[in-house]
Amino acid sequence: MKNKDILKLLGIGSFLIFFIGCQESFLDEVPHKASIVASQYFSTIEQCNSSTQVAYAFIDWTGNNWWQTMNWRHLSGDAASDDAWTGNTYQSTHAPYNAVAEYTIDPGNDRNEGHWIQLYKGIGIFNSTIAGIESAPIDETSKKQFIAELKFLRAWSYFDLVRNWGGVSIVLQINSPKQHVPRSTAPEVYAQIINDLKESAAILPKKSAYSSADRFRASQGAALTLLAKAYLYSEDWVNAEIAAKQVITSEEYSLEPFFGTLWGYNYKNGMESIFEIQFSSQDVPPLPYNNFNKVMNSTADGGWAYYSITSDLENAYKAEADSIRLQWTINRTGLPVAGDPDTFQFDGRPVNGLPGKPAQSKSGRYSRKHYTPKAQRPSNGKYAFNDKILRYGDLVLIHAEASAMQNKTAEALSSLKMIRDRVGLTTNMSLSGWGLINAVRKERRLEMAMEGDRLYDLRRWKDQNGTAVINSILGPSGSFVKYNTEISTDRYETANTVEPQNKGINFNPAIHMVWPIPNSQVVSSEGVIEQNSGYF
Repeated sequence: MKNKDILKLLGIGSFLIFFIGCQESFLDEVPHKASIVASQYFSTIEQCNSSTQVAYAFIDWTGNNWWQTMNWRHLSGDAASDDAWTGNTYQSTHAPYNAVAEYTIDPGNDRNEGHWIQLYKGIGIFNSTIAGIESAPIDETSKKQFIAELKFLRAWSYFDLVRNWGGVSIVLQINSPKQHVPRSTAPEVYAQIINDLKESAAILPKKSAYSSADRFRASQGAALTLLAKAYLYSEDWVNAEIAAKQVITSEEYSLEPFFGTLWGYNYKNGMESIFEIQFSSQDVPPLPYNNFNKVMNSTADGGWAYYSITSDLENAYKAEADSIRLQWTINRTGLPVAGDPDTFQFDGRPVNGLPGKPAQSKSGRYSRKHYTPKAQRPSNGKYAFNDKILRYGDLVLIHAEASAMQNKTAEALSSLKMIRDRVGLTTNMSLSGWGLINAVRKERRLEMAMEGDRLYDLRRWKDQNGTAVINSILGPSGSFVKYNTEISTDRYETANTVEPQNKGINFNPAIHMVWPIPNSQVVSSEGVIEQNSGYF
């Protein structure tokens, strides 16, 4: 059976999920519009293998509808934090994006709704595929591996759900549209994630056991890394450290010697990669193309200028004298782009640095991590830039944080030093206690900027008094808001007030530690799914 046929059946299966209520056409389309003969499905090991491979396309189901959702990880994880603005200030069609970044979001926000529905559609696909493979007449070893891969994908989806919306409905089987499942608590969702990942890690092969063509598949290391991250978010420091240490001692992964190597256009599933979403320039099932290279680039260089980077983040690099990660994280108007020797053109004239249009971008700063050098851009405009969901640098910092939270100073410093050594920074080896914890947190911002985690880190971190760190950064008295409104003299940000300079001032910790449950889901469930507090 061809992959396009499997995509069709999986798309049909996803509609059996219990509360799909959105009527937007892009959410209701069956992927790639192919045909299927159901009686031919799950009959052979080849079909089970193909169905499992195809399921990876739905780990972050934006595909060719990237312009509809604009990748929630960057909208929520970056633009709603102190690392990025919505950015684009020349179009009038992005009010839903601004509402997220500026904390004026309501339950009717269609980007918030789109990501929720896409995650549950993916879960529906994973559940239906698991059910089909469980009853398939194939050998038990293959069956267990396929199911373990699908449980990893399901765990990632629930991880994304719980860190965005708190407790959500746990669905582990195919339900009818009329079968409404109440929300579980956040700890219960994390328990389910942890259970899926522990089962997966016990079965999945190591990355090195896969052929080069199969390196995209979930491995034992991927399951353990996400497990460590789930424990971290659950504040289970002991188990977070244990899971992270298992990955470290496996010697399956290592840091790339040069930080910039990670952000090369052709870097795919390399030594630091633990799990990536795969993309193709050909746009053939099951691989879509990735247009975030275009979305996040300067409008003067063919981009849309979304998710422009804040001067506050640039200042964080400069304060640490971190020139390597600064250059490979932030493209700045008027300055050369790291790793791209080509001369730029602007209004028909060659220019030495990245061209920018200040009136069209809030900050004139763009993500180098999502940039394709001019000579490597595909002629059809369809970028094959993989999206790194889990990487070894993240895992090492998880180990450092979990160790520091247990006062395991030597272990935390060892991992912190590993990250800093790569970019030529010295490490204060006398750090301990909260000094060490805060050093690890600062390092996480510098290492992981524009990879979609910043907001979730700020939400989960607590200070010495047990107060969420985000409260000191956002809100009327937040340091980020005060910097932008009282201190900053940045020539781009202060001059372009189309996007408000006081971004973050509306943050309310009594409401915004989670996003609103989409109103369509509350209504279609007849109130079984209850709204988060403070949203109306």
